[in-house]
Amino acid sequence: MTLIRIPKIWESLENEVTSQTHYYNRRQFIKTLANAGIGASLIPLLGCQKSSEKTALENSLNLPKISPLRKNPVFSKVDRPITDEDLAGSYNNFYEYGGTKNIWLKAQKLPTENWKVEVTGLVKNPRTYDLDDLKKTFPIEERIYRFRCVEAWSMVLPWVGFPMKSLIEAVEPTSAAKFVRFTSFYEPEVTQGPTFHLGSLPWPYTEGLRIEEMANELAFFAIGIYGHDLPKQHARQSEW
Repeated sequence: MTLIRIPKIWESLENEVTSQTHYYNRRQFIKTLANAGIGASLIPLLGCQKSSEKTALENSLNLPKISPLRKNPVFSKVDRPITDEDLAGSYNNFYEYGGTKNIWLKAQKLPTENWKVEVTGLVKNPRTYDLDDLKKTFPIEERIYRFRCVEAWSMVLPWVGFPMKSLIEAVEPTSAAKFVRFTSFYEPEVTQGPTFHLGSLPWPYTEGLRIEEMANELAFFAIGIYGHDLPKQHARQSEW
């Protein structure tokens, strides 16, 4: 007798089962569609973010012009174009705020209102200068400098400031003075800096020059760039 078996409604015939190849292709197809949808939905958000960052960068660079401004002819010509200001203002080393190059936005926390530079130590005329004092006391000029970083990148920048030897002449170091120490601005709540596996870097940061080095014609005290005041991301020294 022939046995006729009728499958239940919830049972599938073998030839109706989706092949493994088609199954994975279908999953990949759906995944591709999903990613495309997510990507498309993120495009407006990314566009807004880029636009917002560009506006913030432009605002950070929109600073008062320094006038009058003399261009030093000895430092006015270089053999390559001046670096674009947006690039110079968004690719910075500022370890007090972090270890990446894209640190300009965090650097906007740097408080520059009522900024002062204190000159103390082995000098006959200790002084405290604010930014207006520096502009009025010293011969402000523009110098175009090339520099190459050990990290294999370089820039050409039009710095605004005055020769460091002018400051030496104003404060008159004593005969016992051999070095100049620069001490960076430091407030733990504001300038937290990067943290490495060995712990935080030793703040505040200090740098030093011999008196003879500071008196060299190339040594320059920058208070501005691109013809205007120095943006926060380019950093400043707070005391010596």
